[in-house]
Amino acid sequence: MVQTWTPQKDINVLISQIKSMPAKAILFADFVNPVMAEKFRQRSIAFVDCAGNLSIKSKRLNLYVKGKKPARLRSKRVRGRAFNAAGLKLIFAVFNQPLFLHASYRDISNKINIALGSVGPVIDDLYASGYILDDGERRLINKKRLFERWVDGYLERLRPKQILACYSCENKSWWSKADPGKFQGLWGGEVAIAKSTPFMMPETISLYFSSEVKQKEFAEFYGLQEDDEGEICVYKSFWSPSYAGDNNIDGINPMIIYADIVDSINPGSWDVAKTFYGEAVAQLLQD
Repeated sequence: MVQTWTPQKDINVLISQIKSMPAKAILFADFVNPVMAEKFRQRSIAFVDCAGNLSIKSKRLNLYVKGKKPARLRSKRVRGRAFNAAGLKLIFAVFNQPLFLHASYRDISNKINIALGSVGPVIDDLYASGYILDDGERRLINKKRLFERWVDGYLERLRPKQILACYSCENKSWWSKADPGKFQGLWGGEVAIAKSTPFMMPETISLYFSSEVKQKEFAEFYGLQEDDEGEICVYKSFWSPSYAGDNNIDGINPMIIYADIVDSINPGSWDVAKTFYGEAVAQLLQD
């Protein structure tokens, strides 16, 4: 099966298509990013891409390569700096507070906490890529496509830079009675959804704290053991309340919730993600 780059939210559909084929198939793609590669591997989907990433497993062969990035293909999709860490922060802010598109570059830099020199190139890239239209009122367009690319970039480039620590816990239901709010923290998407969905049991857990000291106090209070391979990952929140939006769920922005549950290796989470996309996230994508 040959497939050009597939946005994160379509991966479950793609897996279903491959699984429904009469004979075992191999997916040939231009690029499979590390997040998607892991999910294909978990579901026993063989793939090969143009960058040299692949997963082929049989009785005689077990090959797995991920993380290779094709400079030529990537440069066509990511023009300049719109989807680096600073750009991803700016895009997040504009989705939630569109008035930033009318603010001065210095004001954007100060409020979003990105370098002043990064603002212009990001805005220019968004114009060049067809995501900003100025017909007398500057605004985002092609929001659905922009959001898909933001999710991909956030999981690959921004969130990994924000990690504070990973933990494990012998009590797998510890989260059900824990309260990060007492330590100025927030649940990520997996638990935020699980708490409102009785049949959901998070396999991985994300949390967001603005203070490293507070996250350590939280971990100690609930008996979490530091573990680089642990299923509990704590990230430093990159946003501030001034631009995190008003449509939050338990204090966490729906864009973050959606990205977290899309990143889960639990296939059941993908169906929840689609439902959530159709409800909370869709409000942000209205033109």
